[in-house]
Order: sequence, then C-alpha cells, then structure tokens
Amino acid sequence: MATISNSPANQHWSYFLNGLESASNWPKTFILFYSSSSIQKAMLTTFLLNGVLFLGGQVFLETIYPDSKIFGCHYVHLIGYPMYFTLLGINGRFYGKVAEKSYQIQAQQQAKQQQQSGPSAAPNTATVSSLASTILTVILYINCGLFANFISKLPIVGRFLCFWMNCMIMSYYAFEYQWVYKGWNIERRLSYMESHWAYFLGFGFPATMITFFLSFLRSGAMFALIYPFFIIMAMLSVPKGANPYNQTMASGEKAHNELTLPNKIPLFYPVRKLNDAIILFIRLIGGVHADSIVTEKKNASKKQE
Repeated sequence: MATISNSPANQHWSYFLNGLESASNWPKTFILFYSSSSIQKAMLTTFLLNGVLFLGGQVFLETIYPDSKIFGCHYVHLIGYPMYFTLLGINGRFYGKVAEKSYQIQAQQQAKQQQQSGPSAAPNTATVSSLASTILTVILYINCGLFANFISKLPIVGRFLCFWMNCMIMSYYAFEYQWVYKGWNIERRLSYMESHWAYFLGFGFPATMITFFLSFLRSGAMFALIYPFFIIMAMLSVPKGANPYNQTMASGEKAHNELTLPNKIPLFYPVRKLNDAIILFIRLIGGVHADSIVTEKKNASKKQE
C-alpha cells in the first residue's frame, strides 16, 4: 500500500519514462544549439577534438596497426590514454561554455513566459569554487567510479547493478552545472537525486546505453561527444519525483495487492562512506592543512539538515 515513504511502482515507472523523455529531447536541444553561436563553436570544437582526433585516431590505429606494439603496449593504448587524460582537462572549458549559455537562455525564456515587466536580466552564472569544494568533487567522482566498478564484480547481478549505477552517475554529470549555478552543495545534489531516483535512472539511460558496452577509451570518446547535448537537455528538464502528499492512494483489496517502491533510495550511501574515509585519511596525513576540506564537508551536511 502506498504511504508517505512509498509510492506505487507504476508511478515510479512514469517518472522513469519522464526522465527518458527528457534525455531524448533532441528537437529543443537542436533549437537551442542553433540559437547560440557560442554553443555552436564550443560543441564544434569538442566534436573535432573528441570525434575526429580522439575517436578517429583510435579507429585508425586499430584498423591500420591492430597488433603493433611498442614497449609492450598497443599503439592505440600508448597514444589513447595520454590523449584521454589530456582531453579531460581541455574539454571542461568548452563544456562550461555550453552549460553557461544554455542556462542563461533557458532562464531568460522562463522569465518571458512569466511575463515579467521590463527586460529580463541575464542570470548570474559566475561561480566561486573553493579549493576544498573542488577536492570534494574530485573525491566524489573517483568514489562513484570505484563503487560502480566494485558492484560490477558481484556475481550474477553485478553487471546489471553497475549499469543502473552508471545511469545515476551520467545524470549527475549532466545536471551538475545547473546545480552549481543554483548554489547547491554536493550533499544537496546527491539527496535530490535519491529523492528522484526513478527520473534520474531514466535520464541517464540513453547515455549509458551508448557508452557502457564499449571499451574504456571508446567509451570515453563517445561520452565526450554526447555530453554537451545532455548538458543542454538537463538545462531544459524539470525532474519529477514521488510526492507523498499528492499521490493516488489505493483502497480496499487493491491497496494490499499493489506493488510499491520507496520514494527515496540512498543509492549514494556507499559513496558517502568512501568520501568520509578518504577525507579522514587526508586529515591524518595533512593535519591542519586538510581542515578546510573537513569544514566544507561539515557545512554541506549542516545545510542539508
């Protein structure tokens, strides 16, 4: 029976489909793409870097030199891994430009729809990230990857669980810029995703399907290619989650036979514990120099409470 902490499974299924629909909003994505020359330039650059140079280079080496090695490494690995980590830093600049312009355009359109008087002011997308906040974000990324890799090793269900965890991680990547612009700390972002888990599973599903079954390098190249599009779609999206005060409650025999699922699932609980363990380790090594990281973590937790 549906309660404050549970909702009917078919309701969560509708949230999943809503997330899937939001991640398939290609018409509005292309409209926004064509409306901004800044977005066009940034995405064209990422296409040349990741599609032509990175992915194209992998295909060329695997086709022309499939078995050639130097120092015991295949050519594609010897060149691909350094290029992958180099592009991680370069791509961020262009992703940020796509996110910034998308957020501004979307905010301005919403202001016009609300029929605000006078010209709409551009939203503030300037963010100030402390070193401690940046370190916490990097730790989160690492631990999400470690946790997904760990559950993939579980017998029988590991690959299945890893796929769905990757859906959540993909959604986090896509929505992160929007949440940063709104001033949300990491704890608030994770808690929000856990309260809207069905929607974010659906939103992350298409990108995960594209990248999950590829090799590490090809997956990285494909992710880098499609990521800007999902940033835009995240900006256009309004996640839906279970609202216990506005749901249809079954009655009678149907109430007892109805399958329900939790409105909030602590999917990131293991990641939080890994974060705490690493922060404790950093504090033991860094002493007072690591206090700013601990303070940032405590402040985030207090704000969430």
